[in-house]
Amino acid sequence: MEGTEDGRQKKFLLVILFGIASLGLILGEMTIRFLGKSDRDGNLRLTILDKSLNIKPFHLPIHFTQEEIEKYYGRRSYLMYDSTLGWVQRPRSTSESGLYHANAAGVRRGSIDENTRLKKNGLRIVLLGDSYTHGDEVPFEQTWGYYLEKSLARMGIQADVINLGVPGYGMDQAFLRWKTFGVTFAPDFVIFGFQPENVKRNLNLFRKLYYKPSGMPFAKPRFVLSGNRLHAINSPTVPPDKIVDVLEKFDEWDNRKYEFFYRPQDYEDRIWLKSKFLGALLGGIEYLGDVPRERELYSLEEEPGKLALAILDELRSDVEQRGGAILMAILIPKWDFPYGSRGRPYPYQDLLDAIERRYDTVKAYKQLFLHAKDGNIDELFAGLHYSAKGNELVAEAIGGAIAARKSTRQNSPSP
Repeated sequence: MEGTEDGRQKKFLLVILFGIASLGLILGEMTIRFLGKSDRDGNLRLTILDKSLNIKPFHLPIHFTQEEIEKYYGRRSYLMYDSTLGWVQRPRSTSESGLYHANAAGVRRGSIDENTRLKKNGLRIVLLGDSYTHGDEVPFEQTWGYYLEKSLARMGIQADVINLGVPGYGMDQAFLRWKTFGVTFAPDFVIFGFQPENVKRNLNLFRKLYYKPSGMPFAKPRFVLSGNRLHAINSPTVPPDKIVDVLEKFDEWDNRKYEFFYRPQDYEDRIWLKSKFLGALLGGIEYLGDVPRERELYSLEEEPGKLALAILDELRSDVEQRGGAILMAILIPKWDFPYGSRGRPYPYQDLLDAIERRYDTVKAYKQLFLHAKDGNIDELFAGLHYSAKGNELVAEAIGGAIAARKSTRQNSPSP
């Protein structure tokens, strides 16, 4: 009788545990489906405390791309397709938000009618980079390029600052922007806004496959290393009217193997992934496993790190051959600020150290850390990008560096 009673208790306990697990699974499933947001292709994304998780299985962004391309052809967007660069500012255009304007040359200015005027006796400075250089989320008069020109003027240095930063750019596109357009300005200084996350963009061909929330339907070029030389892939880039065709037969596309952020197994609709809760759980585990992988991704021994340095080497060589000087301005993004404020090394610390050893570098982010001694960074950011105050501090750091180097160049003996 005692054994029978123990058996009943064990069965009862198992039933209770099974019920709790089932209830947890049901509640978890309901929560994920309620909080998650699906896009037009059925991709589910969960955002909690500013952290986003893409839940498997993924779906190629075919419907999204088709709709965005139809919009692109039906309006004068701020960004337009470019066969060499992937995308670039459309001449004489204004963004939907009304915040950004490109003049007739396709250069960001305060209005579409504002020319890129060049002073006869002033310094010419070209800025290259992504949205942090472009000055996303603030008007032109609050970008660090604008403040840089004003800061130099206060030091008695007349300068023209030409902002060739473009939202969403990788380092590869910024380099090509120099080669195809920046060279025409014959600058004295080229400032490359090095935002470390762009190292990963160098491995990407379709913006939406790397950054799923992106609203850009375009493809981009990328480089691969052939020995020590850069070899262009997807150049010319896939035009908008062909992108959907490529995505629909993506596994057959010759360049698919160069899309670092496409893994076929992520798109397989396995039976257990019918549960969005299990999909989120597996995605969370994978996300935690990717944290140490971030350091490997930026390793100087792996393709991303080698490719980043090769692009910077080519850029420096080309700028110097044309008689200019190049400065690397290090711009730490908002999501990585906790590393610096807590004195911890960045995931890309080895790469940063290598850049500082190899190139003339301005640690622009140090100014921001000094300003935010108490750890409060709200004043420095307008959303994800630098605010007016953040950009002003960046400009002060770069302006001081240019003034010092200009003085050194003027006092250098002639060869």
